[in-house]
Amino acid sequence: MKSILTFLFLLYSITFFGQNANDCTDAIVLCGNTPVGVEPSGIGFDEFSLPGNFAPPCYSFNNQTAWFKVVIDQSGSFGFDIIPDNAQADYDFAVFGPVTDCQNLGNAIRCSSTNPQAANVSANTGLNSTEVDLSEGPGPLGNGYLKEIDAVAGETYYILIDRAKGNSGFQINVTGTSSLPQEPDFNEPSNLEACDDSGSHTFNLADQTPVITNGFPDSRVTYHASLGDANVNQNPLPALYTSTQAKETIYARVASNSGPCTAITTFDLIINSSPTYFNPQELFICNASTLQTYDLEPVADAITQNQPNNEVSFYRSAVELFRNQNPIDQVDVPLTGIEIFFNVRNTVTGCVIADRFTISYNNGPPLLQPQPIFVCRDGASTINTDFSTVEAEILNGLNPDAYNTYFYATPTDREQDIDRLDLQWENTAVSKTVYLRSINKTTGCYTDRDQEIIVGDNPEYLFPEQQYLCIDTPDVLRLEVDPSFAFYEWSTGENGPNTSQIEVTEPGTYSVTVYNQLGCSTTKTTVVSPSEAAQIVRIEITGLNYPRNEATLTVEGTGNYVFSLDGRPYQENTTFTGLSRGYHTLAVQDLNGCGIITSAPFLILDYPRYFTPNGDGYNDTWQLIGLDEYPGAELYILNRYGKLIKQITSNSKGWDGTYLGSRLQPDDFWFKLVLPEGIEVKGHFSLIY
Repeated sequence: MKSILTFLFLLYSITFFGQNANDCTDAIVLCGNTPVGVEPSGIGFDEFSLPGNFAPPCYSFNNQTAWFKVVIDQSGSFGFDIIPDNAQADYDFAVFGPVTDCQNLGNAIRCSSTNPQAANVSANTGLNSTEVDLSEGPGPLGNGYLKEIDAVAGETYYILIDRAKGNSGFQINVTGTSSLPQEPDFNEPSNLEACDDSGSHTFNLADQTPVITNGFPDSRVTYHASLGDANVNQNPLPALYTSTQAKETIYARVASNSGPCTAITTFDLIINSSPTYFNPQELFICNASTLQTYDLEPVADAITQNQPNNEVSFYRSAVELFRNQNPIDQVDVPLTGIEIFFNVRNTVTGCVIADRFTISYNNGPPLLQPQPIFVCRDGASTINTDFSTVEAEILNGLNPDAYNTYFYATPTDREQDIDRLDLQWENTAVSKTVYLRSINKTTGCYTDRDQEIIVGDNPEYLFPEQQYLCIDTPDVLRLEVDPSFAFYEWSTGENGPNTSQIEVTEPGTYSVTVYNQLGCSTTKTTVVSPSEAAQIVRIEITGLNYPRNEATLTVEGTGNYVFSLDGRPYQENTTFTGLSRGYHTLAVQDLNGCGIITSAPFLILDYPRYFTPNGDGYNDTWQLIGLDEYPGAELYILNRYGKLIKQITSNSKGWDGTYLGSRLQPDDFWFKLVLPEGIEVKGHFSLIY
């Protein structure tokens, strides 16, 4: 029950809700601490058109007006504060009284029309105990406040408030020592709540009336959609009222049958939605070999999605659900499966919704054992493993869209479903086992398999980067690598497990890819260049100049050649020096393997530097070695004085050191050789014993 209070300070909250002007005859009665709310629209009836009413002298109140009636219950000073909600608004007022009715208001006893912006004062205005003036304004005149009224019990006053500028509401605080009649007694109603998912609900507002008036037979109640309607007692709501808002405030106007005052209280119409929840539809017991008992507590958490204030109850039948009998928290599931009924209740709103799901048995997918994944190291410390084709392999024709397959580094990760591996997994380049699980998206049943990853090295083999084809022979060149590998692919198109060698007949670039048993491969390339045996063009000889006798060889050909004299080690230089007199043979070898050619013997023409004709069988004659190769050549021996001692022909055995049958003494001698082509060569030698 609202208690009756005598107080010195009353607060009235004036918030504009309605769009109706009220007149003096339906002025809002200020009683106790009843909240008041009116938004004036126009001026309504012009009270100052009546002969007993005179317009306030300080201002023409013809904008947006509101009338209030004040009945003094106990004598004392009466004042008020008008406080605009918007500090830029401008409110003016006039007070009439004491009077008996609106027909004879007489002249205003207080009139204020100060413009707060022009006067540079607060927008607040009213009556107080410090002011002495009874009128102020317009424009910058005054400070917004006038002298309060000495009121006597039983007197009636009317307050006319006009909003001259702005569009906001205001509050009115009644001050002073007088008091106003108290509002009628009533009981505070509770909110009306309903569970409805349609977006609207019809409430019976009449159900609130006996609650509000219980114990107070002098009170009567009407219901309104706004505070303004309640204050001016307009637009009452019907008893059966349909609300379309999730929460709507209703204003109950409590009027006294025996007095002028009314009270306004509120309650809310609340439309609660049914609890939101998740229905699992079907639950499965996976890979069971015996009948199982199913724990429903985790299902409750899944249904509520851990939303607060929602609780779940399970039942074996719809009848038990309806009667709320025999709730269960676990159930024995037969082989044929079972249907479970449940409701979800919001403990705050009381709204309940019912549904059902099934529990049955199922197995994980029948997976094949995946084949090992072979990965080639390629000399790297890490490898990338591709799991993208494994799921299709193990499902063996099952629809992959119906399953989720995940890979894990350890059995523990798989069991806890943590740290799933990417389908493209970079890891250390060593063989290992990973662990997979394939889950049926519908049933949640899964099957586990292990996946082997075998890391292999790429094959190593010899294959020369450069090889040569002998173009001067009909022979072919055989390109070959180690025959112990699993498979070969040649750039010529030849391939197979037994094609470790091929034959080529043209120079060019050739490659071969070799595969080992793990499928790892290595590709190498060789360049086949043309080559051939040399052709000797000429041999240039410098003789009769020991030890500087030499022979220079000129050859033609595309090969890479080295040269040998008389079977000695090969050299790259084509010139041989320090040759002894006599016949020699040169050999030319192609380092690219296209053969060796040998020259015809050639002669180094030279002579002994001394001889000893002493009959011991050694150096007993002097002769030019190879002179017999030059038929027609003439050889003359002269002493130091130029005397001809001996003429030797090309077929002679040489000079025995005698002259006219006598042995000559040791001495130096000269020779002159005249070759058939006219070339003349001279030299000297010694005769010694």
